[in-house]
Amino acid sequence: MAWNYSRAVEYADAKAVSMPGTERINALMRALGDPQSRLLRVHVAGTNGKGSVSAYIAVAIGAAGYRTGRFSSPAVRERRECFCIDGEFIGESEYAYCMERVAKAAESLKEKGLSRPTSFEAETAAAYLWFVLKGCRVAVVEAGMGGKDDATNVSGQKTLLALTSIALDHTAFLGGTIEEIARAKAGMLTPGCAVVALRQERACEEAITQTAKEAGCDCEFVEPLEFLAFRGDRQLARLGGTRVSLMPGTRQLGNAAVAAAAIKKLNERGLYLPESAIVRGFESVALPGRQERIGRLILDGAHNPDAAGELGRSLDLYYPEKKKVALIGVFADKDYAGVLKALLPHVDAAVTFDWENRRALKGSLLAGEARGSVYCEYVPEIEGALGRALELAGEDGLVVACGSFSHLEKIRCAYCAKEER
Repeated sequence: MAWNYSRAVEYADAKAVSMPGTERINALMRALGDPQSRLLRVHVAGTNGKGSVSAYIAVAIGAAGYRTGRFSSPAVRERRECFCIDGEFIGESEYAYCMERVAKAAESLKEKGLSRPTSFEAETAAAYLWFVLKGCRVAVVEAGMGGKDDATNVSGQKTLLALTSIALDHTAFLGGTIEEIARAKAGMLTPGCAVVALRQERACEEAITQTAKEAGCDCEFVEPLEFLAFRGDRQLARLGGTRVSLMPGTRQLGNAAVAAAAIKKLNERGLYLPESAIVRGFESVALPGRQERIGRLILDGAHNPDAAGELGRSLDLYYPEKKKVALIGVFADKDYAGVLKALLPHVDAAVTFDWENRRALKGSLLAGEARGSVYCEYVPEIEGALGRALELAGEDGLVVACGSFSHLEKIRCAYCAKEER
């Protein structure tokens, strides 16, 4: 009997042993017939902004008439949002079919002395398979932590690598300096592919340039777009000779610039992507958990110091007169002290909480870390913590839920339930 959605999710989430390198994912892709080889592949890597850049590129290509798949992570609302073709999430039956194909292909790994794939490896393989089955011409794929060993970095030629903002994160795997991390991210390119990157600190750019040169690739660095004005909860920026509406947040100016440069490179490589399609595409992108505002609540996944600092600067820019209370939960394996240092100067108070995740830092410990910088309370349950944060913010203030993508949907649901009562 064919798998149903719940069976497919059960398989994807089953415990698997992580292993360094791409030997297992490449063996799995070969067993599936290497579907990635039938796609024009655009890879997006970096520390912050990957999801936004991926969305801008994919939606603009789709607006020009090319069937385009996008694979991104992590999910904010539900796992199917990680798989998208021309704005539509994968259906439950399609997810089940692709995951069953992946599971059957994975049986051949045993003959090579390899264990079953991890959840990320299985879903990466399922995404490439789904894109081909649905007749996509282009695949826009967001890297995980990035680097040559990233599961998305499967064998075969890439058409383009887009590099977003790079900062210290995943240092245990990618390196302890910004140069090492930049080199690891750029190491995902293949010889001859186009490379575009956001303008960043000199040492970072030199590492990217050298890595690209060694692979026979030229790298173009781009400046953020020019901010023009606010428009509701979005912002207007200058793109070439026109104005374009973007998602909120100062980082989106850089994200959109990288995406626009990537699209220009794709134009040079045979796709016809007019500026009108770029504008239409960019203006339709709205992603959950990227300074997303719902009433008095702002949801943002800022989970490292660089992202937290950008969130703080955006709050100062967008809401200078409003009282702001951070509702924050973080993973214990992240630089949570750095996150607090970057964010707390931009808010008036903070509330911490606990949530069900094996990686989550206890809210009481996070509150203890925060109290040296700002007034902070610890409330164990998410619903209670949200209620207390709303009280502290007052009727005209804002609650900023942040620190991880993994709890944002629970906070969103709790807030919407409160508003309905």
